[in-house]
Amino acid sequence: MATGMRDVIAQLIEEASWTQRAKLLERIATRFAEGVADDAEWHAITDAFRIALYDAEPLVRRVLAETVKSAPDLPRDVLLSLARDTAAVAAPVLEHSRLLLEDDILPVVLRGMTAHRLAVASRKLISGRVAEALCRAGERTVLLRLLANEGAAIPEAVLHSLLDRFPEQPAIADAIGRRRILPVSVSSRLFGVIPPRRGESVERPALRLVAERAASA
Repeated sequence: MATGMRDVIAQLIEEASWTQRAKLLERIATRFAEGVADDAEWHAITDAFRIALYDAEPLVRRVLAETVKSAPDLPRDVLLSLARDTAAVAAPVLEHSRLLLEDDILPVVLRGMTAHRLAVASRKLISGRVAEALCRAGERTVLLRLLANEGAAIPEAVLHSLLDRFPEQPAIADAIGRRRILPVSVSSRLFGVIPPRRGESVERPALRLVAERAASA
């Protein structure tokens, strides 16, 4: 391991100023994320990460999460600690890390805060089980973000349940109607559910899209 990186890690451990710790940690984590560390350096850096996980300043942990959110070889204990942290820390990892498994994400969705679920709803790919859990929470902001995410595999039954649960929220039905891939049973039902807003015709984009799909089915 290069002497310079060894010195940075030692300084991180001893530094009293949280702003300096954040800067040092960003430097170390950037080196890690670049994937160029040798074995000795990799182990030293990941041990430094494990110390940083206990930093009392959330912004220091946030710097770590933001810098390693896409790292392909982040140790699972570090990954899971970041994903289960407060939402301000966990969000980058919950949204971007491809290392998180469905079973890693579900407990965070079920027991986390709305901000945790918002981050999960922004993931590039979302399984049906995770999508169902996000919908079960019933939070409007989360639902709208999830429905706008074409990488979310939202089961047909869940889409129907949303129409059942939120009949007085046109924005939910509208967001469902805008999805690129929509089951025929949902699109057929949806066309009769979304009422035009006052002063507007049935030519609203979502309505028009659903109408075209229903006509071609």
